[in-house]
Amino acid sequence: MSELIKTTGLVMKGQDFVGSSVVFPWQDELLCLTAGHNLYGRQFDREPVLSDWQVTDHQQVSHPVTELIGDQAFAAEHDIVLLKLDCQSDMANFVCPKFCTIPKNPRHSLSFRGQYEASKGPITHRNINYNELCPGTAHQFLCSIDRALLTNDNYVSGNDWLKGWSGSGLFLDHPQDLICAGVMIEIPNKGNDGQLQFTSISAIAALGIGLQLRDSGDLDYDQRLNATSLTAIFDSIDEKTVSEWENNGEHKPQLEFINSKLPKIYPDDKLAVNKHRIIKQLLVGKAYLTTELRKNEQLFSQYKGAYNVYELEDKQFYVNGRPEALKTLTQIKEGYEKYLANTLSKSFSVPDIKLLAFYGVSKWIADCSLSFLADE
Repeated sequence: MSELIKTTGLVMKGQDFVGSSVVFPWQDELLCLTAGHNLYGRQFDREPVLSDWQVTDHQQVSHPVTELIGDQAFAAEHDIVLLKLDCQSDMANFVCPKFCTIPKNPRHSLSFRGQYEASKGPITHRNINYNELCPGTAHQFLCSIDRALLTNDNYVSGNDWLKGWSGSGLFLDHPQDLICAGVMIEIPNKGNDGQLQFTSISAIAALGIGLQLRDSGDLDYDQRLNATSLTAIFDSIDEKTVSEWENNGEHKPQLEFINSKLPKIYPDDKLAVNKHRIIKQLLVGKAYLTTELRKNEQLFSQYKGAYNVYELEDKQFYVNGRPEALKTLTQIKEGYEKYLANTLSKSFSVPDIKLLAFYGVSKWIADCSLSFLADE
């Protein structure tokens, strides 16, 4: 991210600062991505005179705009355009980022860099996360940001205060690569929702420039879940949490399944400890799915697909006593874990897979999926 500064450009009309942009070299030309309304106006009804426009780079060098790629109709639909610049300095002063599709996984930490009228220069804001696609569009999306960053000391918020942010580049906080995902186009509801609106770089594909886009879901650092978060989940499910779950009337149906099945598997003096273990596995697994895995759209879909297929497996067993029931349960655990490992090992670590296996078996014990019947 140390190269991020080199990508920041200020879109100028004469001496007036209009908005921010992403400047980069491409095939021996200096290009610039910015919001379409910076040139066409908010109603997309102005025809810009290119000789009036230039882009100022990170070294305060101005580069005249020579070509505007993206007509009014395109800009009105996507609110993003590409500018060709007459480079007035050494192209080596710039860096071309990599580009990616919409980073829909909220586990990606994002940053944007741009300038607004009241600031002394470009600034970088971090800890931004994908929220959702905008209705009716494939290329515009919302990201969450600390609402306090959108309000000044006089409680003026949104575009009223932050004019000039439009066109700011959105980047992934990647440890090695500089990756651009879009440009900012709007601060919805004057920032009261703590959201920013962006247009994806993928919209540029229709302009025929040939920018190469990486699928954000294929980025290497997105393939493994955070071990620190997993530890935090285990720490949060303590004795009190298990006891509160057990005493909550809403969980009575699940508790009745657990209480009816465990005596068929374990002797009386082992019931309490195994009941506690099953409930803890259930809670840890559920927390893992809802607070961690569900944030990762690609990995969650892989797991859910694997789970749904295995769910079709018959789980009704006829056994002759507790020893046979325990042996059967052990085989079920081992078989399900092996299945998950074969299906998910390219994307999930061994602890992830073991936790998901524990959760699946505990869930089946706590519902009608798994049953042990007397073999007569």
